[in-house]
Amino acid sequence: MSDRIYRVLLVEDNPNHYQILQRFIDKSGLPIQVDHVLTAQECFNIFLKKNYDLLMLDHNLENYTGTEILRKLKEFNILVPIIMVTQQKDPQVAIDAMKLGAVDFIIKNKENFKSLPEKIKSYVEEFEYKLANDQVFKVQRRSILKSPDVRELMKLIMTGEGNALRPKAATVHSYEPDHTELLDMTQENLDRLMQLLTINKVLIKKPIGVKVSCPRCEADDVTTVPSCPSCGGKLFVKNTSTSVDEVKSFKCLDGCNKTFDEVKVTYKCNKCTKVFDQKESRYKHTFEFSINTRILGELRDEMDTHEELAQWELQSQQVSEQLVATKEIHKEIKSQLKDLIKSQMKNR
Repeated sequence: MSDRIYRVLLVEDNPNHYQILQRFIDKSGLPIQVDHVLTAQECFNIFLKKNYDLLMLDHNLENYTGTEILRKLKEFNILVPIIMVTQQKDPQVAIDAMKLGAVDFIIKNKENFKSLPEKIKSYVEEFEYKLANDQVFKVQRRSILKSPDVRELMKLIMTGEGNALRPKAATVHSYEPDHTELLDMTQENLDRLMQLLTINKVLIKKPIGVKVSCPRCEADDVTTVPSCPSCGGKLFVKNTSTSVDEVKSFKCLDGCNKTFDEVKVTYKCNKCTKVFDQKESRYKHTFEFSINTRILGELRDEMDTHEELAQWELQSQQVSEQLVATKEIHKEIKSQLKDLIKSQMKNR
């Protein structure tokens, strides 16, 4: 049985409509997971950070309409099917939504909500088939793979288990396979390329956990710093005292000399150096990035083609360099022969 989950983002300012949809999804038994946000701003904040298979938009939202969200997402070149689900019955709204890329326009009522789970599954599968086979998308992917940095990143991912890049650990700012050893690029450049490949569905981004991040700069390159809960001291040992407090696990050696059962956890950001406690901390999802299996064969062929082209260009460059060197040798020989002839003619 497939472990595929269809991940959907619903932008809907009426929580009751979300609950109605969720009930029909539960009854359908289909593996559909819906994240619900109330506003357009929440949609923009979360949509590019997580990997969704389908977006559902209400039309009448505070400060934004569904068609305005569609127009904004079109600027980002988002590759995902979008359904407009609304009580708005104006045909012009439906026409505008379809022109902006919506795959369907659904009026809110019981029958339509009942059929939505099957439609979600159908639209996702149809879109993914088109994405894998449509020539326009193939040309777009070919263009992306022209970048040497992208090809190096793809080679790294293809060496990983299951053609995937995974966080090494929840508290370590690195991946497996180790990108810091094999890729000559900054973390910012790596993040930018991962975003590009995820948006274009070359990579599938799957949330697998959460990670502490800095409340000041939002970096997740954070070191955990255990400390004494009384004085904040960083130096403590396992308690070996025979006193009345012997049941307590730790003893502070950095100020208060008290014993305690649980350490206080603080964090230090390795980017901006801010030290913060758990109350201040923010959390980010950690993701596994795996190659889209629908286009894996195509990507391998493209990578092989680029490797062959790179080899040909290298050989061509070597031949050109050899020709230049040969011309220089011929030029030198001609010069020496000319000097020799002049010398012989003078001796006569």
